[in-house]
Amino acid sequence: MLNSVKTTLTALSLTLGLGFGAAAQAADFPQKPVAMIVAYSPGGGTDTAARVLAKYIQHHLGQRLIIQNKPGAGGQIGFTALSKSKTDGYKIGFINIPSIFLVKMLRDDVPFEMSDFEMVGNIQLDPVVLTVPADSPYKNFADFAKAAKANPGGLSVGGDGPQSNNQLQLVVAEDVLGMDVNFVPFNGSGPAITATLGNQIAASVPSASSATNHVKSGKLRALAVFADKRYPYMPDVPTIREASGMDVPGIGASMRGVAVPKGVDEEKRRKLEAAFKAVVEDEKFQAHIQRMGLPLAYMSADDFAAYLKEAEAGIAKYSDLLK
Repeated sequence: MLNSVKTTLTALSLTLGLGFGAAAQAADFPQKPVAMIVAYSPGGGTDTAARVLAKYIQHHLGQRLIIQNKPGAGGQIGFTALSKSKTDGYKIGFINIPSIFLVKMLRDDVPFEMSDFEMVGNIQLDPVVLTVPADSPYKNFADFAKAAKANPGGLSVGGDGPQSNNQLQLVVAEDVLGMDVNFVPFNGSGPAITATLGNQIAASVPSASSATNHVKSGKLRALAVFADKRYPYMPDVPTIREASGMDVPGIGASMRGVAVPKGVDEEKRRKLEAAFKAVVEDEKFQAHIQRMGLPLAYMSADDFAAYLKEAEAGIAKYSDLLK
């Protein structure tokens, strides 16, 4: 009997010790830099947003944020890497809506489920914009649409892809406006813009934030923004309705939210949420993102999770256009 009691007490002591140890780790979190996976190439809108966040979050998080680019397959490589990461709280990542849904809806044997992620919060809402080189013969959207209709499949238009939010926006516009262009996939908006600047393609459909500085500097010309309202950092660029006279859903607008792999300690996840909320409210950060043309649309972890359930159903209506 005595040995049995001792065994029970020992087991209880170990259990309590483990519990206290885990609680202590959560209380002291983070004790080292946190790595953030970006599923797209350097220079694009997602990468740019991540690096501006990294510049200001240390004061609020207590540790540096290290950006790790894992581009490819329209975001699938990076999203998969995040889903398979350790659940110690030191690996987080941007998930992009609608891209992450499109990967799941349009491909077989994708090695992650949406249930593999837990939300930290949404940071941005970034619409798609149609851009051409500054010396392009297409001075406005009407010029571009006329050329596309006159030569079906003859205009090459680049964007992140395949089966990305950028391509989705383009095919929806083609469907509504009766155009036919040749989509050229790149590993992010950055490479697509580089190809546009080099006149390797006729146009591109990058995220608005990644194109803003190039438009302001006069290197690119923006013909239309796929949104209900004009983009605040390019106020002279018409919406697609203003440019075409038709309603084209802004289905490709990229929401950039932060997530962790499922299983991260709740206290750690809430600490990450608090840090990202604080940096979004940081006046120095806000001034920087305004200079960069990065649109904010903050949502808490709970609000972002609820939004995702509604967004998935809406995106499913258009996903067949990419098949």
